[in-house]
Amino acid sequence: MIEKARHILPGLLLTASIALVAKLISSLDFLKAHLPLGPVMVAIILGIAVRNLVPVHGIFEGGIRFSFRQVLRLGVAGLGFSLTFGEIASVGVKGFLLDTLVILGTYLFARLLVRPLGLSQEISWLLATGTAICGASAVAAANSVVKAKDEEVAFAVTTVTFFGTLSMFLFPAIEHWMGFPLDVYGAWAGSSIHEVAQVIGATVNVSPSSLALGTILKLTRVVFLLPVIILLEFWILKGRREKGGSSRREHFPWFVVAFAVVVGINSLHILKPSLTDAFNNLDSILLAIAMAGLGLETRLSKVFHVGVAPVKAGVALWIFVSVLGFVLSWAFYGPHAI
Repeated sequence: MIEKARHILPGLLLTASIALVAKLISSLDFLKAHLPLGPVMVAIILGIAVRNLVPVHGIFEGGIRFSFRQVLRLGVAGLGFSLTFGEIASVGVKGFLLDTLVILGTYLFARLLVRPLGLSQEISWLLATGTAICGASAVAAANSVVKAKDEEVAFAVTTVTFFGTLSMFLFPAIEHWMGFPLDVYGAWAGSSIHEVAQVIGATVNVSPSSLALGTILKLTRVVFLLPVIILLEFWILKGRREKGGSSRREHFPWFVVAFAVVVGINSLHILKPSLTDAFNNLDSILLAIAMAGLGLETRLSKVFHVGVAPVKAGVALWIFVSVLGFVLSWAFYGPHAI
């Protein structure tokens, strides 16, 4: 136990330090006003910068891997403190249907890209999950089942973070230019943009109604993490067992079940609001630690060798989810809504 702690502690302290710096940077008023990036995204950027600009001693490697693999699971489970089943129900049938169709469409489109682009199965699953569910955290959670190469995970995280941030600036500009109905815009942002922080950044200066609808639709997409990871686990492990791979018990992502349990506890309103806020703040730090670990595992020289096909897939998926999200948002929330 002591030896294991010695193996983990240096790297864990490093990722925790990066996470705290990311938390401080993301809370700066200037960034909040002009570049509202959450601590998770900042932690990824800082981790990548440290790995590729500064020599990282081997003593840190154990804790870095622990952060990305084990701390991540706690962070994903803790996402449940940001949701209640009542909030999920408040989106109504059309909101739930909107999210469902966008997610299904994104996965189907990602699978259609595999053969014509020569895309690996693993990276297609990661890109689809990050685009459809909740960005970098979803990519990392999906990889607990997918087991992609480190450079593929890093590429998927970098891709969904980049395009989600691009959407955060592009969507409000399009709204200002085109003048869409505010509910249509909120639904579009909530169903199409990758991270919660990015949805907030894209809607907060447009209108309160866009912010409210966009945020709850985005959080509802996070709930799909549970069935998506379980279905991925079933689909992928089925193929591995046919090839003589390992059993379900060794790979089942119990942390997504813990996420659902936490949502259930939060829905009972037995915790004081101040305690729930504290858990949410703690969870943002845990996710930032995990993403700092991912950043520290990202060697850009390897990421750049992933190939052209994943780049094409990332661009295609971003365009697809943006267009599909808009069309469905107009159908469900437009002047002549279904």
